[in-house]
Amino acid sequence: MANGSISTKVLISLHWQDSAPVFRTRIDNQQGIVTESALNYPLLYRVTSESKKFCLGHTAMTKTGSSYEICLEKPQQGRRCSKCFSADARYATNLHQSHKKKVDEVPQEFRSHMDQPNLLYLACFADGSLKVGTTTLKRKERRLREQGALWASIVARTPNGYAVRILEDLVTEQLSIRQAVSTKKKVAGLANPLNENDAREKLGKVLQQVETLLLDTQDLEYEILGTDWENETLKNSIWKNVHQYPRDLTEGAHSLKIVDVIGRVGALSPANSKDVFVADLDPLFGVEIEIGEFPTEDLLVQDALF
Repeated sequence: MANGSISTKVLISLHWQDSAPVFRTRIDNQQGIVTESALNYPLLYRVTSESKKFCLGHTAMTKTGSSYEICLEKPQQGRRCSKCFSADARYATNLHQSHKKKVDEVPQEFRSHMDQPNLLYLACFADGSLKVGTTTLKRKERRLREQGALWASIVARTPNGYAVRILEDLVTEQLSIRQAVSTKKKVAGLANPLNENDAREKLGKVLQQVETLLLDTQDLEYEILGTDWENETLKNSIWKNVHQYPRDLTEGAHSLKIVDVIGRVGALSPANSKDVFVADLDPLFGVEIEIGEFPTEDLLVQDALF
């Protein structure tokens, strides 16, 4: 991937380890993956019309849980090669639709995953958007962090993943609580957040509705918990006055440092500036970037007006 003396890098993904955001990266022409902390990560780079793109790989389920699989091919379908695209589609289907299949139709490694206790949760984001979701006990903290939730209520515990997904679908069908919130809404919400007290009040009201619904559901085994969770990243004062980054991260030159992360949204500090901008980091994944300090355009604060 290197071109002459120019050093290049590819950010592959961002995930969470021990409550900390971490990048998977490929450096120059190295074949393997390097893990680097995303906190205080320098984004000093440029993208040109000749910059290459690389497959993002895929997630596979093993006997010990989910595992990332590297891929060295070029993307063919979206940002993945055909093999990884198909593998990711199978993974998502087996993970999220297992409760709608006969047990013998679910691959063994997914059965092992589904046979462990699960949690049903309600997550609230900066703009007050809510979603219902599920997670295993051991992944609760990581799941809420990678989702970018600011507050959450752990609604109930079920003995397995089949029951929790039935409850999740029930909440969506009966209360119209979505199962996903777009990153675009998460970014906009961080730049123009709902008052925290109003967000918490909204979460509390919906929690009561969900608990009432579950109490009327007698044919599934579950335990109502109703415990609260808060993203400790909120204590970092930089999030109190942020603006949406006005430029496309996948075009031109940028001189930034990632000073914090919520979900996959980075808080970006430009060189020689006290402003803090927020941007979805995902579009940058799989794009070859040239590392270095290059002339950049001036940044103008362009917050949305409401």
